[in-house]
Amino acid sequence: MENISIKNLIVDFDITNEENEIISKKRVIDDISLSINEGEFICIIGKNGSGKSTFVKCLNALILPSSGDVTIYGMNTKDESNLINIRRNIGMAFQNPDNQIVASIVEEDVAFGMENLGFESEEMDKRIDESLNILGIKDSRYSQTNKLSGGQKQKVSLAGILCLKSKILVLDEPTSMIDKNGRIDLLNKVYELNKNQKITVILISHYIEEIKYADRVLVMNNGKIINDDTPKNTVLKEEILLEAGIELPYITKLSKLLKEKGKNLKGNEFTVKELCQFLK
Repeated sequence: MENISIKNLIVDFDITNEENEIISKKRVIDDISLSINEGEFICIIGKNGSGKSTFVKCLNALILPSSGDVTIYGMNTKDESNLINIRRNIGMAFQNPDNQIVASIVEEDVAFGMENLGFESEEMDKRIDESLNILGIKDSRYSQTNKLSGGQKQKVSLAGILCLKSKILVLDEPTSMIDKNGRIDLLNKVYELNKNQKITVILISHYIEEIKYADRVLVMNNGKIINDDTPKNTVLKEEILLEAGIELPYITKLSKLLKEKGKNLKGNEFTVKELCQFLK
């Protein structure tokens, strides 16, 4: 079932002078059309300035199309009367958690969205416990948010979104402040939510290794989607990745090199385990 439909999406930003007069326009999203089905895990990769964050902000009407349409469960983002329902369906976590944290205590911050929607206190308490437990930060429930590390703040922001049980989860580089083991742990939990609860996940990442969690990988460059394919096929398209300023994962590079040396490999292995099973 399709839950996101994007047709000929164009976003232009105004360029102004010192007098705040519009002197030109910059095209940030350039004629994107695609559909995302319910329960899919989508990973978006591309260099800084490729349009990734602007694109996902169009999904919950933080940015409106200059032309074209974005439709969420049949609701067009251009129709202001749809905004509350659209944003109930889409939970969004940004790269910088300080832009989302609004309370001084963790549990108060996690509860903020539920309070605005009028949840009963008993249900709020239950959901706070569940979301903090999923993310492995239950012990931080009564901690001061300004004393948390960047990675802990990212998890707190995500906990507040998980509490709302949105059908679509948009994560804009949610692991940028977390160490490697923490990134793996967090993304494993997001992957479980995607598979077990059929939550649609749209993940923006700078780490190409993270595309292994996805059903589809969108590669963006200059406001366009230049690749829409599976992770395994994507890493075989080295020219497209280089065009987008993305390097292959180290294991994939090694796999391709060994394949060229005559080893029986596909050349698109992601993990040490995948590589080793062909080298036995």
